[in-house]
Amino acid sequence: MDIKFNPQAGQISPMRTARFAASEEKEAQAAGQSQDMMEISRDGQRAAAEAPDFGQRWEKLDAALRGMTKDEFMSMVREQLGDQKLEVNWNAVVDPDGQIWCKSYFDSFVSQVTEFRDTAESAIKEYYAGAYQEALNSPLGRDLPSQLNFIAAKYQCSWTDYFDASMPAGERQWTYTQVRAMLTGSGLRLNDPYALKGIHIPTDEETAKNAKQAADDTISALVRQAKEK
Repeated sequence: MDIKFNPQAGQISPMRTARFAASEEKEAQAAGQSQDMMEISRDGQRAAAEAPDFGQRWEKLDAALRGMTKDEFMSMVREQLGDQKLEVNWNAVVDPDGQIWCKSYFDSFVSQVTEFRDTAESAIKEYYAGAYQEALNSPLGRDLPSQLNFIAAKYQCSWTDYFDASMPAGERQWTYTQVRAMLTGSGLRLNDPYALKGIHIPTDEETAKNAKQAADDTISALVRQAKEK
């Protein structure tokens, strides 16, 4: 039987030969059969050489091993462990390949992004509802090209009769961008500082942190269920 222990920690480490005492059964077997052995490897010997007291400690261990059989040694180990129990890695029990955690993480991430998008789009459409209705009923015509010409004249072209000089330049540009998107059905800009002024825009870091917490909570719930079984 090969046993490895760490000379630095006073535990069994790789490859120096020691022998257990032969059991009565082994003594009764055919002559020439080898006894159970433990060896310390060359790497272990080099490591042992760096431990000043290893030689003395090895001699004590060697003598002790020669005075007991393998079964007696294992019995001694079990007795020393007593009622101690190895800690179970419950995360690995309920999610051995990590797929549950990953799925929970990405589900949460996507859910947060979707929720913010829906909230932001509703706020934007509500904020620009008046400008949108005005564009739909454009005095230049109610077809899409006429509607687009009207919002360009009102929000971008200062030389036209429709230009709204009372509106700050930044807000004019955002109004044109968002109303044009509403008219054409293209994507709204979700970083609008006017329409979303009272709405918190989560950062990627915040979204990732929340997703990680959601995934951790999922695994914790599975661990609790497993422990109750």
